[in-house]
Parts: sequence; C-alpha cells; structure tokens
Amino acid sequence: MPVRLPPLSRRTFLRHLLIGGLAGGLGRTRLWAGTLRPDPHHWALLADTHIAADRTRLHNGVAMAPNLETVIHEILTARPRPAHTLIAGDLAYSQGETGDYHQLLSILQPLRAAGLPIHLLVGNHDHRERFLEAIPWAFRPDRPWRARCCAIVPSPRANWFLLDSLEQTLSTPGLLGPEQLNWLARELDARRRRPAIIVLHHHPDKSPNRLGLKDTETLLAILRPRPQVKAIIFGHTHRWNLATDPSGIHLINLPPTSYVFRPEYPVGWVQARLEPTGIHLHLRCLDPHHPDHGRHVQLTWRTA
Repeated sequence: MPVRLPPLSRRTFLRHLLIGGLAGGLGRTRLWAGTLRPDPHHWALLADTHIAADRTRLHNGVAMAPNLETVIHEILTARPRPAHTLIAGDLAYSQGETGDYHQLLSILQPLRAAGLPIHLLVGNHDHRERFLEAIPWAFRPDRPWRARCCAIVPSPRANWFLLDSLEQTLSTPGLLGPEQLNWLARELDARRRRPAIIVLHHHPDKSPNRLGLKDTETLLAILRPRPQVKAIIFGHTHRWNLATDPSGIHLINLPPTSYVFRPEYPVGWVQARLEPTGIHLHLRCLDPHHPDHGRHVQLTWRTA
C-alpha cells in the first residue's frame, strides 16, 4: 500500500517531541531543519526496515530501530538533501503488528519535521489493514479496489509508479494481480513523454521455485514494449544488486536498513539523483569499512 506521510509543521513536531513520541537516537541531528531546501532531483531510497514495536528488539544480533535512526540522520545531513524518502516494503518486523507501525512513525518523525514527504510501500512482512489503521490521518491515494492500491508520484524528471505486491502476510512470494497490472498499463500509456520508474517490494523472479514476484512475466510484458519505462526498483532480497533486463530496463535491488542474509552483503540506503538521461546511485553503507561503501554508479536510460 503506497502511503504518503506529509511533512510535519514545527508546532506539531515539537508537541510530539515533548510528549515523548520521538525516538531518542537522533540527538546529534539538527531535528528542525525545514529551512534547508531539498533538491527535487534527489531521492533517498530505503527497503526492509523491519521495525518492531519494541525498539530494542534484535534480529540475529542486529538492532533494526537504531539502524534506521542512523539512516535518517544521514539523510538529514546529506548535501544536497533529498526531496523525497521512499521505503520499498517490509516496514514491520515480522507480521505487521500495530505497534510496529506506531514505532516506525515515531522514528520517521525527524524526516517529516524537516519537510520531507515519505512514501511507504508494504511487503510480505506487513499487514495492509493494520498498517492503514495505524495511520488513518495519512494521505494515501484512492483505492481503486479494496485489496490493492497503487500510486503515481510525479517528479521533474520521472514519474514514479509505486505498486503493491503484498499477496499474504508472512508468505514470501508476492503478486501484483491482473487489476493492478491493467491499471499500470493504462497509466503508463497516459504518460508516455516522461521516464517511468517502477517501485515495488518483491523482486522480478522467473525461477521455478519463486520467492519473488509471481507474475513477473506479465509485469515485464507490460513494461518492455513501453520505452518510457527505464527502471524497476525493489527490496525483499536483503541485498544490494544491479542488473539489466534484456530490454534495457535497469533492475535496482535496494539494500536493507535492517539485517542481511549473508555477512558480505551491505546494510544501508541509496541516495539517487535523477538526471535527464539516467540516474546516479550513491550507496551509503552503515558500516563505513564495507568495500561497497560510497560506491557511485551511473545508469543511462534505454532509448526508444
């Protein structure tokens, strides 16, 4: 479910701070920084936060909440500052408990206080209805059908299509479904002149034992013949990886902010800069000694 958390006013932020709603790990950050103008071409891309209601919760020795707080500090101090933050699913720790989302909202408050909108997608460790119940005040797009929702976020150099691939909580594979895919095809055809970036939680997966997106072939059949589609961005695998579809569409697998499945994989986030003919990616690892920390990658859009 793509949901947009709007920026907080200074008064609202200070009220949350006074009543203890702000997680405590961001004291080193300039919390109110709404006067700094973000760059509209920069996006902070995150995935797999896995926040639990108990912010001290560990998973294999990893503290998920402090990791996300560190990422937020880096986003707030990045120069130039991103204009948007996007989290590509698996927001909650395991099965999308209401308390998980309340804790996540608390941790995200400094971004909203700095004037940055946050776009949230769900993954297989989320629960769609509990998520929506936890943030009934948040702006979200109209739901064209009850079970699914998708959104389009325009930016100066691309349209971002945010998709909902959650089929069932705690079931690893994902599914977009025919209604959402038909919607995507119609909306892409209505927006041919600007590059399109597709974002979802599950990775494209054509293997027999699918752990990613079940309807990968149907999605690619829609995207490949539409030259405005330039990239697919996703999480789910808890690894950082770049590949290219034979059609020229870039496949960008975001690293987790929480934990990895193999020790050599990086934990962190990606600072993305949209350019007229492509996208520049800057990998920010939480471990500054990781060999991929600070890696810069320039991707060029496919042509018609």
